[in-house]
Amino acid sequence: MNRPKVLIVDDVEENLILLAFALKAFDVDIVKAHNGFEAETLCTEHEFLLIVLDVHMPGRTGIEAAEAIRAETRNGLTPIIFLTADTTASEIPRSAYSIGAVDVMYKPLEAARLRAKVQVFLDLYLERMKVVELMARLEASQAQLIAQEKYQAVSSLIGSMSHNFNNQLCIAEGHATALLEDSDAASSGSLVKIVSAIGACTELLEKMQSFTGVNQETTSELETADRLIMDFVKALGVVMPAGTELSRDISVGVNELKIAPQVLRKIFLSIAQFMAEQLGSSAASPAVDVFGLSADGALLVNVRCQGVTIEPMVQAAVMDFFSSNDVVAQQQGIGLAAAKTMTQELGGLFTLDGRPEFFEIHLRLPWVSLKPESLSA
Repeated sequence: MNRPKVLIVDDVEENLILLAFALKAFDVDIVKAHNGFEAETLCTEHEFLLIVLDVHMPGRTGIEAAEAIRAETRNGLTPIIFLTADTTASEIPRSAYSIGAVDVMYKPLEAARLRAKVQVFLDLYLERMKVVELMARLEASQAQLIAQEKYQAVSSLIGSMSHNFNNQLCIAEGHATALLEDSDAASSGSLVKIVSAIGACTELLEKMQSFTGVNQETTSELETADRLIMDFVKALGVVMPAGTELSRDISVGVNELKIAPQVLRKIFLSIAQFMAEQLGSSAASPAVDVFGLSADGALLVNVRCQGVTIEPMVQAAVMDFFSSNDVVAQQQGIGLAAAKTMTQELGGLFTLDGRPEFFEIHLRLPWVSLKPESLSA
């Protein structure tokens, strides 16, 4: 929460000093204005908790400034306390209250009385900010719920269609392979392309199933986390382009807990596929570093790829897949988006940090979510 601001307005510098000193005890930012015009300008730039405004100022009276502030700035409802040394002008309170003043105080100022009034408005402001923050969190949770329902709807649709789609692909591949065996040189080229396209469709279908959690089976087999990370590094060594520098750093403690490996392997597989595609199009000789450590009850894995830049649209598609309108970026990022989704389903955190000369993938998975009973629940 930002510190609230109090605007004090007086054409006499000594009065501003006294006002600031009187309000020193409060956890607020004091903003000074030396005339009505300056106060109006500040009110267009800031929202104030309270305005303490002198009535008699040259050029622009406090009453005139308050009318402009009420009508033209973001402080249309901000409480205003007027200050005046004229105890004989009975019209001043009437004019002040008519434009929404909460009080008129007379000089010499009673600091204790002013502080008491400021405390009331500060308490009201802090309570209002609590309500504002609560409403913001409620809106965010509602948006997250809508996104989750959208994801579940898409997952259900893909889950119901994927098996039939896969069966049709198998039939098509079988017929194409049979034709290829009996084909001559003139027709074999086209059939090879058909079989290759079917294989690409099957691979894309597997990514879609992985993205939505389809076919994530459980198992009673247990593995240590360091072994899974080392297997991941070996897999990277297979799919990385020739000349890629590959290193790993697994800290002590990662091998202390055995976990159910199936989902973590799927996450690592999706990351490996994404990196193979990104590095395959790179002209530079990249360097990949994999770090694994255990901290605060979680498995932390960091994959840093030096020498490769991630396109911003791809990064956006990975981090918020359903909000992306770039089909090409979605196709490139769907594998990593699958890893993000599986990580979040385990109560973990997943980030893709793209920089000009490198990118990093960060995983944080709670140990408890990797236990067999958690994955089978």
